[in-house]
Amino acid sequence: MQYSSRCVIFGCVLASAICFGIGVVVGYFAHTDSPSEDAPIATWPKQSSPLLQSYQDRLVQRIEEAKSCKVPQPRGYVAYHLNGKNITVDGKLDEEAWQEVDHTQDFLDIRGERFPAPKEETRVKIRWDDTHVYVGAWLKEDKVWATYDQKDSRIYEENAFEVFFDVDKSMSMYKEIEINALGTTWDLMLSRAYIDGGDFTDWEGISEKGVYTDGVVNYPSDNTTYWSLEMAFPFADLIQNTSRPGGPAAENEVWFMIMARTEYELQVNSTNGRYEQVPGTEASWYSWQPTGAIALHLPSRWGLLQFRTGSPVRNSMVNFERWILYKALFDVFDAQQNWKSLIGAFTTDIPSLDLSPYITIGSCLKLTIEGASGTTFNATVTHSNIMGHINENRYVSFTQ
Repeated sequence: MQYSSRCVIFGCVLASAICFGIGVVVGYFAHTDSPSEDAPIATWPKQSSPLLQSYQDRLVQRIEEAKSCKVPQPRGYVAYHLNGKNITVDGKLDEEAWQEVDHTQDFLDIRGERFPAPKEETRVKIRWDDTHVYVGAWLKEDKVWATYDQKDSRIYEENAFEVFFDVDKSMSMYKEIEINALGTTWDLMLSRAYIDGGDFTDWEGISEKGVYTDGVVNYPSDNTTYWSLEMAFPFADLIQNTSRPGGPAAENEVWFMIMARTEYELQVNSTNGRYEQVPGTEASWYSWQPTGAIALHLPSRWGLLQFRTGSPVRNSMVNFERWILYKALFDVFDAQQNWKSLIGAFTTDIPSLDLSPYITIGSCLKLTIEGASGTTFNATVTHSNIMGHINENRYVSFTQ
Protein backbone atom coordinates (compact mmCIF):
# COMPACT_ATOMS: atom_id res chain seq x y z
CA MET A 1 0.00 0.00 0.00
CA GLN A 2 2.80 2.38 0.81
CA TYR A 3 4.43 1.83 -2.59
CA SER A 4 1.05 2.18 -4.36
CA SER A 5 0.30 5.44 -2.58
CA ARG A 6 3.69 6.87 -3.47
CA CYS A 7 3.17 5.91 -7.11
CA VAL A 8 -0.28 7.55 -7.16
CA ILE A 9 1.08 10.75 -5.62
CA PHE A 10 4.09 10.79 -7.93
CA GLY A 11 1.83 10.11 -10.92
CA CYS A 12 -0.47 12.99 -10.04
CA VAL A 13 2.40 15.41 -9.54
CA LEU A 14 4.11 14.32 -12.74
CA ALA A 15 0.86 14.49 -14.72
CA SER A 16 0.15 17.99 -13.39
CA ALA A 17 3.63 19.20 -14.30
CA ILE A 18 3.40 17.67 -17.77
CA CYS A 19 -0.06 19.14 -18.37
CA PHE A 20 1.12 22.55 -17.25
CA GLY A 21 4.15 22.35 -19.53
CA ILE A 22 2.04 21.12 -22.46
CA GLY A 23 -0.44 23.92 -21.86
CA VAL A 24 2.32 26.50 -22.01
CA VAL A 25 3.74 24.99 -25.19
CA VAL A 26 0.35 24.64 -26.91
CA GLY A 27 -0.63 28.13 -25.86
CA TYR A 28 2.54 29.53 -27.29
CA PHE A 29 2.40 27.72 -30.62
CA ALA A 30 -1.30 28.55 -30.98
CA HIS A 31 -0.53 32.24 -30.59
CA THR A 32 -0.46 33.67 -34.13
CA ASP A 33 -0.67 37.42 -33.72
CA SER A 34 2.94 38.03 -32.67
CA PRO A 35 4.34 41.03 -34.53
CA SER A 36 7.55 39.17 -35.42
CA GLU A 37 9.37 35.88 -34.96
CA ASP A 38 11.75 37.57 -32.56
CA ALA A 39 9.08 38.98 -30.28
CA PRO A 40 9.20 37.93 -26.62
CA ILE A 41 7.45 34.62 -26.14
CA ALA A 42 6.08 35.39 -22.70
CA THR A 43 5.39 38.35 -20.47
CA TRP A 44 5.01 36.50 -17.21
CA PRO A 45 5.77 38.56 -14.11
CA LYS A 46 8.94 37.98 -12.17
CA GLN A 47 8.44 35.50 -9.36
CA SER A 48 9.19 36.37 -5.75
CA SER A 49 10.63 32.91 -5.17
CA PRO A 50 14.00 32.21 -6.83
CA LEU A 51 12.92 28.58 -7.21
CA LEU A 52 9.70 29.51 -9.01
CA GLN A 53 11.58 31.99 -11.17
CA SER A 54 14.09 29.30 -12.10
CA TYR A 55 11.26 26.94 -13.04
CA GLN A 56 9.54 29.63 -15.10
CA ASP A 57 12.79 30.48 -16.90
CA ARG A 58 13.31 26.82 -17.70
CA LEU A 59 9.82 26.55 -19.21
CA VAL A 60 10.49 29.58 -21.40
CA GLN A 61 13.81 28.09 -22.49
CA ARG A 62 12.10 24.81 -23.40
CA ILE A 63 9.60 26.66 -25.57
CA GLU A 64 12.36 28.57 -27.34
CA GLU A 65 14.24 25.33 -28.02
CA ALA A 66 11.14 23.69 -29.49
CA LYS A 67 10.44 26.70 -31.70
CA SER A 68 13.97 27.05 -33.08
CA CYS A 69 15.13 23.41 -32.94
CA LYS A 70 18.33 24.78 -31.43
CA VAL A 71 19.81 24.05 -28.03
CA PRO A 72 22.68 25.94 -26.37
CA GLN A 73 26.11 24.40 -26.76
CA PRO A 74 28.43 23.96 -23.78
CA ARG A 75 31.65 25.92 -23.72
CA GLY A 76 33.96 25.32 -26.65
CA TYR A 77 37.56 25.95 -27.65
CA VAL A 78 38.99 26.04 -31.19
CA ALA A 79 42.50 24.57 -31.44
CA TYR A 80 44.55 25.70 -34.45
CA HIS A 81 47.20 23.71 -36.29
CA LEU A 82 50.77 24.87 -35.68
CA ASN A 83 51.35 25.23 -39.44
CA GLY A 84 55.10 24.90 -39.10
CA LYS A 85 55.57 26.80 -35.85
CA ASN A 86 57.40 25.12 -32.98
CA ILE A 87 56.70 24.55 -29.30
CA THR A 88 59.47 23.73 -26.84
CA VAL A 89 57.78 21.76 -24.08
CA ASP A 90 59.39 23.44 -21.07
CA GLY A 91 56.33 24.83 -19.32
CA LYS A 92 57.01 28.49 -20.13
CA LEU A 93 54.46 29.10 -22.92
CA ASP A 94 56.69 31.82 -24.35
CA GLU A 95 56.67 30.82 -28.03
CA GLU A 96 54.86 32.72 -30.78
CA ALA A 97 52.73 29.62 -31.29
CA TRP A 98 51.09 30.29 -27.93
CA GLN A 99 50.97 34.07 -28.18
CA GLU A 100 48.94 34.07 -31.40
CA VAL A 101 45.97 32.10 -30.03
CA ASP A 102 43.29 32.85 -27.45
CA HIS A 103 43.13 31.22 -24.06
CA THR A 104 40.00 29.59 -22.68
CA GLN A 105 37.29 31.39 -20.77
CA ASP A 106 37.81 31.81 -17.04
CA PHE A 107 37.32 28.69 -14.97
CA LEU A 108 34.21 28.47 -12.79
CA ASP A 109 33.14 26.56 -9.72
CA ILE A 110 32.55 23.04 -11.04
CA ARG A 111 28.99 23.15 -9.70
CA GLY A 112 28.02 26.16 -11.82
CA GLU A 113 27.91 29.92 -12.12
CA ARG A 114 25.69 30.46 -9.08
CA PHE A 115 28.60 29.43 -6.84
CA PRO A 116 31.51 31.78 -5.98
CA ALA A 117 34.07 32.24 -8.72
CA PRO A 118 37.63 30.95 -8.19
CA LYS A 119 40.02 33.27 -6.40
CA GLU A 120 42.87 32.28 -8.72
CA GLU A 121 42.91 32.73 -12.51
CA THR A 122 43.50 29.84 -14.92
CA ARG A 123 44.30 30.17 -18.63
CA VAL A 124 44.61 27.27 -21.04
CA LYS A 125 45.60 27.14 -24.72
CA ILE A 126 45.69 24.20 -27.13
CA ARG A 127 47.56 23.70 -30.43
CA TRP A 128 48.20 20.66 -32.60
CA ASP A 129 50.27 19.34 -35.48
CA ASP A 130 50.12 16.17 -37.54
CA THR A 131 51.26 13.96 -34.67
CA HIS A 132 50.47 15.64 -31.33
CA VAL A 133 48.00 17.71 -29.34
CA TYR A 134 49.70 20.36 -27.15
CA VAL A 135 48.13 21.73 -23.97
CA GLY A 136 49.56 24.80 -22.24
CA ALA A 137 48.17 26.12 -18.96
CA TRP A 138 48.98 29.10 -16.73
CA LEU A 139 47.73 28.87 -13.14
CA LYS A 140 47.86 31.89 -10.84
CA GLU A 141 48.65 30.66 -7.35
CA ASP A 142 50.20 32.55 -4.47
CA LYS A 143 50.82 29.29 -2.60
CA VAL A 144 52.41 26.82 -5.02
CA TRP A 145 52.12 23.47 -3.27
CA ALA A 146 52.87 19.91 -4.38
CA THR A 147 54.57 16.98 -2.66
CA TYR A 148 53.70 13.93 -4.77
CA ASP A 149 56.74 13.01 -6.84
CA GLN A 150 55.91 9.42 -7.84
CA LYS A 151 54.25 8.88 -11.22
CA ASP A 152 50.64 7.70 -11.16
CA SER A 153 50.05 8.97 -7.64
CA ARG A 154 46.61 10.41 -6.90
CA ILE A 155 47.67 13.88 -7.96
CA TYR A 156 44.22 15.40 -7.33
CA GLU A 157 44.75 14.97 -3.58
CA GLU A 158 46.92 18.10 -3.80
CA ASN A 159 46.75 21.26 -5.91
CA ALA A 160 46.79 20.06 -9.51
CA PHE A 161 45.66 20.58 -13.10
CA GLU A 162 43.62 17.99 -15.02
CA VAL A 163 42.50 17.51 -18.62
CA PHE A 164 40.17 14.86 -20.05
CA PHE A 165 39.61 13.88 -23.71
CA ASP A 166 36.82 11.81 -25.28
CA VAL A 167 38.17 11.55 -28.83
CA ASP A 168 35.37 9.54 -30.47
CA LYS A 169 32.55 11.19 -28.50
CA SER A 170 31.22 7.82 -27.33
CA MET A 171 31.40 8.66 -23.60
CA SER A 172 33.68 5.63 -23.21
CA MET A 173 37.42 4.91 -23.26
CA TYR A 174 38.14 8.52 -22.43
CA LYS A 175 41.55 9.69 -21.24
CA GLU A 176 42.42 11.58 -18.05
CA ILE A 177 45.71 13.36 -17.34
CA GLU A 178 46.69 15.04 -14.05
CA ILE A 179 49.84 17.05 -13.32
CA ASN A 180 51.18 19.02 -10.34
CA ALA A 181 53.73 21.79 -9.90
CA LEU A 182 56.54 19.25 -9.52
CA GLY A 183 55.73 17.82 -12.94
CA THR A 184 54.41 14.57 -11.48
CA THR A 185 51.68 13.06 -13.63
CA TRP A 186 48.94 10.48 -13.58
CA ASP A 187 47.54 9.39 -16.94
CA LEU A 188 44.75 6.84 -17.14
CA MET A 189 41.97 5.53 -19.36
CA LEU A 190 38.36 5.11 -18.23
CA SER A 191 36.12 2.41 -19.73
CA ARG A 192 33.20 4.67 -18.86
CA ALA A 193 32.22 7.02 -16.04
CA TYR A 194 32.48 5.62 -12.52
CA ILE A 195 28.80 6.38 -11.91
CA ASP A 196 27.96 4.20 -14.94
CA GLY A 197 29.94 1.24 -13.62
CA GLY A 198 33.25 2.08 -15.28
CA ASP A 199 36.77 1.73 -14.00
CA PHE A 200 40.23 2.95 -14.97
CA THR A 201 43.25 1.19 -16.41
CA ASP A 202 46.85 2.32 -16.68
CA TRP A 203 47.57 4.27 -19.84
CA GLU A 204 50.64 6.08 -21.09
CA GLY A 205 49.69 9.13 -23.12
CA ILE A 206 52.20 11.91 -22.39
CA SER A 207 55.18 12.07 -24.73
CA GLU A 208 56.58 15.35 -23.33
CA LYS A 209 55.88 17.55 -20.33
CA GLY A 210 57.33 20.66 -18.77
CA VAL A 211 56.49 22.73 -15.67
CA TYR A 212 57.72 26.21 -14.76
CA THR A 213 57.26 28.19 -11.54
CA ASP A 214 58.40 31.71 -10.72
CA GLY A 215 59.81 30.51 -7.42
CA VAL A 216 60.40 27.39 -5.36
CA VAL A 217 57.50 25.02 -4.80
CA ASN A 218 56.26 24.66 -1.19
CA TYR A 219 58.29 27.54 0.32
CA PRO A 220 56.22 30.55 1.54
CA SER A 221 59.31 32.73 1.77
CA ASP A 222 59.90 32.48 -1.98
CA ASN A 223 56.81 34.55 -2.91
CA THR A 224 55.74 32.47 -5.90
CA THR A 225 52.75 33.80 -7.83
CA TYR A 226 52.04 31.18 -10.52
CA TRP A 227 53.03 27.95 -12.17
CA SER A 228 52.63 26.97 -15.79
CA LEU A 229 52.82 23.75 -17.75
CA GLU A 230 53.00 22.27 -21.22
CA MET A 231 52.15 18.72 -22.26
CA ALA A 232 52.26 16.91 -25.60
CA PHE A 233 49.93 14.00 -26.36
CA PRO A 234 50.39 11.80 -29.45
CA PHE A 235 47.19 11.25 -31.45
CA ALA A 236 48.22 7.59 -31.63
CA ASP A 237 47.94 7.29 -27.84
CA LEU A 238 44.80 9.38 -27.39
CA ILE A 239 42.83 7.16 -29.80
CA GLN A 240 43.73 3.89 -28.08
CA ASN A 241 40.71 1.56 -27.65
CA THR A 242 38.35 4.00 -29.39
CA SER A 243 36.48 3.89 -32.70
CA ARG A 244 38.34 6.91 -34.04
CA PRO A 245 40.67 6.08 -36.97
CA GLY A 246 44.37 6.91 -36.77
CA GLY A 247 46.07 10.03 -38.01
CA PRO A 248 45.83 13.74 -37.20
CA ALA A 249 42.60 15.61 -36.65
CA ALA A 250 40.37 16.32 -39.61
CA GLU A 251 39.25 19.87 -40.36
CA ASN A 252 36.53 20.85 -37.86
CA GLU A 253 36.74 17.53 -36.02
CA VAL A 254 35.17 17.78 -32.55
CA TRP A 255 36.06 16.03 -29.29
CA PHE A 256 34.53 16.26 -25.85
CA MET A 257 36.93 17.76 -23.32
CA ILE A 258 37.06 19.15 -19.81
CA MET A 259 39.84 20.83 -17.83
CA ALA A 260 39.94 21.46 -14.10
CA ARG A 261 42.10 22.32 -11.12
CA THR A 262 41.95 21.38 -7.46
CA GLU A 263 42.70 23.92 -4.74
CA TYR A 264 43.21 23.16 -1.06
CA GLU A 265 43.28 25.50 1.93
CA LEU A 266 46.89 25.70 3.09
CA GLN A 267 48.85 26.71 6.15
CA VAL A 268 52.56 26.87 6.99
CA ASN A 269 53.95 23.98 8.99
CA SER A 270 55.58 25.45 12.09
CA THR A 271 58.32 22.81 12.10
CA ASN A 272 59.64 22.77 8.54
CA GLY A 273 58.27 26.09 7.26
CA ARG A 274 56.55 24.51 4.26
CA TYR A 275 52.97 24.52 3.07
CA GLU A 276 50.58 21.83 4.20
CA GLN A 277 46.84 21.27 3.94
CA VAL A 278 44.74 22.70 6.74
CA PRO A 279 43.46 19.63 8.61
CA GLY A 280 39.80 18.84 8.09
CA THR A 281 39.41 20.92 4.92
CA GLU A 282 38.36 19.63 1.52
CA ALA A 283 39.34 20.55 -2.01
CA SER A 284 37.68 23.28 -4.02
CA TRP A 285 37.08 22.18 -7.61
CA TYR A 286 37.14 24.62 -10.51
CA SER A 287 36.60 23.71 -14.14
CA TRP A 288 36.46 25.25 -17.59
CA GLN A 289 33.02 23.73 -18.19
CA PRO A 290 30.89 23.27 -15.07
CA THR A 291 29.31 19.83 -14.71
CA GLY A 292 26.69 20.83 -12.16
CA ALA A 293 28.18 18.54 -9.52
CA ILE A 294 31.49 17.97 -7.75
CA ALA A 295 32.34 15.34 -10.35
CA LEU A 296 34.50 15.47 -13.45
CA HIS A 297 33.57 11.98 -14.61
CA LEU A 298 30.35 13.06 -16.33
CA PRO A 299 31.46 13.15 -19.99
CA SER A 300 28.01 14.12 -21.24
CA ARG A 301 28.49 17.43 -19.38
CA TRP A 302 31.89 18.33 -20.78
CA GLY A 303 32.78 21.09 -23.22
CA LEU A 304 33.78 20.86 -26.88
CA LEU A 305 37.20 20.99 -28.55
CA GLN A 306 37.28 21.68 -32.30
CA PHE A 307 40.33 21.37 -34.58
CA ARG A 308 41.05 23.77 -37.46
CA THR A 309 43.95 24.04 -39.87
CA GLY A 310 43.88 27.67 -40.97
CA SER A 311 45.65 30.67 -39.48
CA PRO A 312 44.48 31.41 -35.93
CA VAL A 313 41.40 33.63 -35.65
CA ARG A 314 40.58 35.46 -32.45
CA ASN A 315 37.28 34.78 -30.68
CA SER A 316 36.63 31.67 -32.77
CA MET A 317 33.44 29.76 -32.02
CA VAL A 318 32.92 26.01 -32.12
CA ASN A 319 30.37 24.91 -34.71
CA PHE A 320 29.19 21.37 -33.94
CA GLU A 321 26.32 20.40 -36.23
CA ARG A 322 25.52 17.21 -34.36
CA TRP A 323 25.18 18.92 -30.99
CA ILE A 324 21.36 18.81 -31.03
CA LEU A 325 21.55 15.03 -31.46
CA TYR A 326 24.02 14.65 -28.61
CA LYS A 327 22.03 16.96 -26.34
CA ALA A 328 18.85 15.01 -27.00
CA LEU A 329 20.60 11.71 -26.27
CA PHE A 330 22.02 13.11 -23.04
CA ASP A 331 18.62 14.47 -22.00
CA VAL A 332 17.00 11.08 -22.64
CA PHE A 333 19.73 9.37 -20.62
CA ASP A 334 19.23 11.73 -17.68
CA ALA A 335 15.44 11.36 -17.86
CA GLN A 336 15.74 7.57 -17.84
CA GLN A 337 18.06 7.68 -14.84
CA ASN A 338 15.61 9.93 -12.97
CA TRP A 339 12.70 7.63 -13.82
CA LYS A 340 14.60 4.54 -12.68
CA SER A 341 15.55 6.20 -9.39
CA LEU A 342 11.83 6.74 -8.68
CA ILE A 343 10.22 3.64 -10.16
CA GLY A 344 13.05 1.12 -10.10
CA ALA A 345 13.22 0.40 -13.84
CA PHE A 346 13.76 2.10 -17.19
CA THR A 347 10.80 2.68 -19.51
CA THR A 348 9.85 2.72 -23.20
CA ASP A 349 6.95 5.07 -22.48
CA ILE A 350 8.25 8.41 -23.74
CA PRO A 351 5.44 10.56 -22.19
CA SER A 352 6.46 9.27 -18.76
CA LEU A 353 9.88 10.89 -19.10
CA ASP A 354 10.58 14.53 -18.24
CA LEU A 355 11.82 15.63 -21.67
CA SER A 356 11.93 19.02 -23.36
CA PRO A 357 9.43 19.66 -26.19
CA TYR A 358 12.21 19.93 -28.79
CA ILE A 359 12.62 16.17 -28.32
CA THR A 360 8.98 15.12 -28.01
CA ILE A 361 6.91 17.28 -30.39
CA GLY A 362 8.38 15.57 -33.45
CA SER A 363 9.21 18.58 -35.61
CA CYS A 364 12.88 18.75 -34.58
CA LEU A 365 13.76 15.15 -33.83
CA LYS A 366 12.31 11.67 -33.73
CA LEU A 367 12.79 9.61 -30.56
CA THR A 368 12.29 5.87 -30.09
CA ILE A 369 13.14 3.76 -27.05
CA GLU A 370 13.50 0.00 -27.24
CA GLY A 371 14.56 -2.83 -25.00
CA ALA A 372 13.84 -1.03 -21.75
CA SER A 373 13.83 -3.24 -18.67
CA GLY A 374 14.84 -3.00 -15.08
CA THR A 375 18.48 -2.49 -15.96
CA THR A 376 18.81 -1.72 -19.70
CA PHE A 377 17.47 0.54 -22.44
CA ASN A 378 18.38 1.65 -25.96
CA ALA A 379 17.25 5.05 -27.22
CA THR A 380 17.53 6.35 -30.78
CA VAL A 381 17.23 9.98 -31.83
CA THR A 382 16.97 10.79 -35.55
CA HIS A 383 17.77 14.16 -37.10
CA SER A 384 18.47 14.92 -40.79
CA ASN A 385 18.63 11.17 -41.56
CA ILE A 386 21.33 10.65 -38.94
CA MET A 387 20.52 8.30 -36.07
CA GLY A 388 22.21 8.64 -32.70
CA HIS A 389 21.94 5.95 -30.06
CA ILE A 390 22.51 5.87 -26.30
CA ASN A 391 22.12 3.08 -23.77
CA GLU A 392 22.02 2.67 -20.01
CA ASN A 393 25.83 2.87 -19.84
CA ARG A 394 25.81 6.33 -21.48
CA TYR A 395 27.48 4.75 -24.54
CA VAL A 396 26.83 6.81 -27.68
CA SER A 397 27.03 5.57 -31.28
CA PHE A 398 25.73 6.68 -34.68
CA THR A 399 24.32 5.14 -37.85
CA GLN A 400 23.46 6.92 -41.08
